[in-house]
Formats: sequence, structure tokens, C-alpha cells
Amino acid sequence: MNKQNGRLLQFANEQLIAFSLLCVLCALLTGCVTQARTMSSLPCADEIHSNVTAAVTKLTAQAAADPSNNDTQLCLAYAFIAQKKFPAAIEATSRVLAVDKVNPLALRMRAFARYRLGVYQMAIDDASASLKFETSGEAYEIMGKCRLHLGDSAGATEDFRVWANLDKSIEARCWMGSAQWTGGDQAGALKTWETAEIVAPKDPEPFIWKAGFLFRADDKSGALEAAKRAVQLAPDSPQALGTLARVQSWSGDAKGAAETVAQLAKTNPTAAAKLAEKLKTTVPSVKGV
Repeated sequence: MNKQNGRLLQFANEQLIAFSLLCVLCALLTGCVTQARTMSSLPCADEIHSNVTAAVTKLTAQAAADPSNNDTQLCLAYAFIAQKKFPAAIEATSRVLAVDKVNPLALRMRAFARYRLGVYQMAIDDASASLKFETSGEAYEIMGKCRLHLGDSAGATEDFRVWANLDKSIEARCWMGSAQWTGGDQAGALKTWETAEIVAPKDPEPFIWKAGFLFRADDKSGALEAAKRAVQLAPDSPQALGTLARVQSWSGDAKGAAETVAQLAKTNPTAAAKLAEKLKTTVPSVKGV
């Protein structure tokens, strides 16, 4: 199933989020929290992933025949999200909410679509409203990414922390580190990523994130070390190999970058071709530039 916006009322947000987490933990301990539905858990998800165009055609006809079927509307919204037709997804979820104002999945799906459109505060409002009816890491993920775009690094950090605790998510820890780094807490970010590395020692993702941020801080050797570790853990991963190639290229090691691209081409020639093209034109900004 993530660069995003304005970190309002930081102290108040931190207190509310901390209180929400306390409530979540208490509910978990007393057995009062059920597993939240997610967008990818919809019964139509596999069909949409298989052929989204056909799915949209089918679901549009079903929705027209039975406009009151909320599951059809939610599936249609999910299909529109897969097509990146976010205004249409908002319309579909709004139809659900017009008759079922407390549908937490509809609120989260609309929040996600609004987040992707850059309507960050409205996305936060929807995701926050969904938490009144159902606890979900998905909601905290959306809020954190929106707050990151809004410049509220502290609020985003706490949202990602709750997301990580709820879903035991390594991705959430990586986003949490990015929020800490963006907010100026580089030591905290490195500690968060190192904790993720300990929790999931075979997962390359923390090293991929760390490599990018270290390079932008002008720590080329640290970035290279992190990128190489990611490739060691996932030698065929386009993300890991892409990170290593970028760090090599940006550091002036054109030969090393070419060799890494060639390694990627053995298993994913399409990704390798796109990477080679990007390396010709992209250079990151570094600290002080």
C-alpha cells in the first residue's frame, strides 16, 4: 500500500497523538480492537490489480445498477485510485459517506485520494475522523505523510511512530526517520533506522532510506556503505541497485554506476534502462548547496 505537508499546531498534535496511542494500547490489551479493513483487503483488489480498466468498466455498471451498494462504490474508488484518477475516487467515496457517515474505510480512501491530490489538510481531517470509528495504521500513515508535506515534522514523526507500533511496519519506521531528519534530528533519524535494521536484519529498506539522506548531508562514504549493504541484502532488488547506482554516479564513480546498472539489467532490463537514463539528468542537492 507514504513527502507531504504542513505540521500544524505541533505541541497539540503531539499530545493528541500520544493520547490516541495510549487508548489504542489499552483497547488492544482488553481485546476491544478488531482488525481494520484496508484498501488492499477489499474483495475486488485482485481483480483490479489484474486488469484495472476492465474492473472499472464492470464496477461502473454495477454501481449504476445499484448505487446504494457501498462495497461496489468502495471497489470503484479503489479502482480509480489504481488508475490515479483521484477526483473520481473522491466522488465514489463521498457517495458512500453520504449514506454512511461513519464508514472508516471510505474516510481513509478519500483521505488517501486527497493526499495524492495535495489537499493535505482535508486528507488529515478525513483520516482523523476515521479513527473515531476504527483504529488503523493506514490512517496514521496518511496523516503523517500529509503533515510532512505541510512542514510539521514533529507531528509526522508521532503519526509514523503510532503507525509503526500498530502495524509493526518497517516502512513506517523508515518514514519516521525521514520526518526526524527533515525536522533537524539527524541523530534521532539514524537511531530509528538502526533500530529498524535490528528488528528486520534482512530488510534492505532502512539502508536504502539512510543512503539517500546521508548523501544529501554530504556523507558520501556513509551513503555508499548503506547502499552496498542494501544490495548485499537484496542483490536483485531494483530499489537497492538503483540506490547504489545513484550514490556511485553522484559521487563521480561512473564506472561503478555502470556496473551496477549492468547488474540490474540481468534481471530487470526495463528498470535498468530507466535508471541509466535518470543517471544522466538527476543530481541530488547536498547540505549547504
